[in-house]
Amino acid sequence: MPTSFSEAFTNSVFSSEEWLRYTRHIQLPQFGAGGQTRLKQSEVLVVGCGGLGCPVLLYLAAAGIGRLTVIDGDDVELTNLQRQVLYTERDLGLSKASAAQHHLSQINSSIEIQAIDQAFTLDNGEALIKDHDLVIDCTDNFATRYLINDLCVQRAKPWIFASVYQFSGQCALFEPGGPCFRCLFPRMPTDIPDCNTAGVIGVLPGLVGSVQAGEAIKYLAGLATPTSNSLLLIEALDLEFRRIQLQRKSDCVACGKQQSFDQLKPDYLRISDTALSSKTREAMLISPDQFNRSRDGDQHHVVDVRSVDERQGFHIGGDHIALPEISEAILHLPRDKTIICYCQSGLRSLDAAQQLRDAGFTALSLEGGLVQWLQHQFKKGLQGQQQDAL
Repeated sequence: MPTSFSEAFTNSVFSSEEWLRYTRHIQLPQFGAGGQTRLKQSEVLVVGCGGLGCPVLLYLAAAGIGRLTVIDGDDVELTNLQRQVLYTERDLGLSKASAAQHHLSQINSSIEIQAIDQAFTLDNGEALIKDHDLVIDCTDNFATRYLINDLCVQRAKPWIFASVYQFSGQCALFEPGGPCFRCLFPRMPTDIPDCNTAGVIGVLPGLVGSVQAGEAIKYLAGLATPTSNSLLLIEALDLEFRRIQLQRKSDCVACGKQQSFDQLKPDYLRISDTALSSKTREAMLISPDQFNRSRDGDQHHVVDVRSVDERQGFHIGGDHIALPEISEAILHLPRDKTIICYCQSGLRSLDAAQQLRDAGFTALSLEGGLVQWLQHQFKKGLQGQQQDAL
C-alpha cells in the first residue's frame, strides 16, 4: 500500500527545515543523507572558544552537529575581537562560552548547545571526554593539550589538535590506536610564547580553525581525513601547506607503555607561563591601581620591556629596554629604586623582574600587562561618566 504524504513526512529522518538547511551536504555523492545523519547523531566537545574555537563552532553549528559542548573559563575582551569573529562589542565582559552559545543558537536552533563557563581541568575533563564522540582542542596552552591527549588515550576517543603562532599554524587528528600527542611532543615545551606575547595575524586562527572544522565534519561523516595521524603545517605568510606522517613511539608514556595516569599529572598542574612558585609570583606583581599610584613616585623606575615596534605603536611611559637587553642594561638602572616592568600581557615583564631580582634589584611586574591596565583605565573612565551623570 503506498505510503501517504503525512506518514512519509512523519517517518523522515530530517524535518523539512533540516532538509532544506543541509541540502548542499546531502547533494554531495560522498556525503548524502547518511553522512548528514551521522552529523546529527554526533556529540562534539570543543575546548576553548577563542581564535580557533570561533570558526570551529560556527561551522560545526551550521553543519548540523547534534550536540555541541563548549567549555571556556574566560570572558570576552577587546583584544579578542581582532580574530575571534563569533563575538561583537556587545559581548565585552561576558563569558565566552555563554556568549558563544547565544550566537550559535541564532545560527542553528535545531541543535543542542551546552556552554560550560569553566576551564578544562582534571576535575571535569574525564567526564566530558567520556560523554562525547570527538574532542576538538582550541586552546592556547600545552598543559591543557596534554590533559586532553591523555584522557582521550585512556577513553579511546579521537581528538583534533591545532595551534597558531604569528603566521604559522598546525593541525592533526589523533585517532585511537595511532600515535598520540606525546609521540609528537614527548616533553612539554616551556619557552614557546602565546599570542599575547608573540602576536598572531587575525585571519590565521580562522584558516586553521576552518581546517579543524572540515576534518571534524569529514571524520564524523565517515569520509577520509588527511590529517589522521598526520601533522599539517600551515604557513600563511608564504601560503604553503606541508603534511608530515606521524609514527607511534613504543616508549611513549601515554600510548606506548603502561604508565599510571597519576604519574602524568605534574604536566597538567605545571604553571604554563612561568616556573615561579605561586607565592613568589604573587609577591612580584603590582596591580594596575597600585601602578598608577606608584609610577611617578621618586622611589620607582618604570621600564617597558616590549619590542621596538610595540613601543612605537603605544606605550605608557618609562624607559624602553627590550627583554633580551635586560641583562646588559643592569649596570645603568638605579639600584636605590623599585623597578616596575611592563609588557603586553605580563609574561615578559615577569621574566624581566625575575632577572633583575636575581641581580640584586627590587623589581615588580605590572599584573596583566598593558591589556589589564587599559581595561582598568576604561572601567575607571566609565565609572566617572556614570557618577557625572548622577
